[in-house]
Amino acid sequence: MIERERNMFTNPPEKVLLMYRAVTELVNGGADVNAIKVSDITNRAGIGKGTAYEYFSSKEEIITNAIIYDVTKKRDKIAAIVDGEGSFPEKVGRIFDFIAEKFCDNRMFCMLVRIGTGSYEIAEPLRLEYEKMQPEIDGIGMETLCDRLMEQGIREGVVHEPDPSLRRMAFGAQVIAVAICLVAEEKGKPMPVSVERAKKFAYTSLVKSLN
Repeated sequence: MIERERNMFTNPPEKVLLMYRAVTELVNGGADVNAIKVSDITNRAGIGKGTAYEYFSSKEEIITNAIIYDVTKKRDKIAAIVDGEGSFPEKVGRIFDFIAEKFCDNRMFCMLVRIGTGSYEIAEPLRLEYEKMQPEIDGIGMETLCDRLMEQGIREGVVHEPDPSLRRMAFGAQVIAVAICLVAEEKGKPMPVSVERAKKFAYTSLVKSLN
């Protein structure tokens, strides 16, 4: 991907950033992502509709890029946890807390998690654009963060699984488990266990699977 396209996520032009923020505000305000129009985005961003097409070819591209930008920002927050002070269990707990916190107060993040868990239906054009951009989502660097976290777990004697792929799989599985619990609550059909208990169980399950 050329440098200009990469900058659309790491250092987007001001007008692009305004569109990203507009998408986030619309979704956080309760708008159905499938029903959002280009004019909705540009009106909220305070720019002309023609300006949007100087950067993007469709509303699906704007929305998907906005999602990737949002994920990139969340990645930075998680990186601060991984590279900050604290033990392995403390950091895993903070990551679970961060996911739960952002899920509750940020519909954009909630929507992303629901897309990932298959509980949010998106229109075909948006789904195709999302799939096209999947390599960018995969390249955000979450696996690298997981590896750094697991290396700390190894140093502390908490993690003994030698295969990095299996370590990532184990961590990803428990993140999904917490996400499923959050999705159930958001949909008004909470699971029999609380989110707090689910987070503690997820950590216990993680450690067992890594040993």
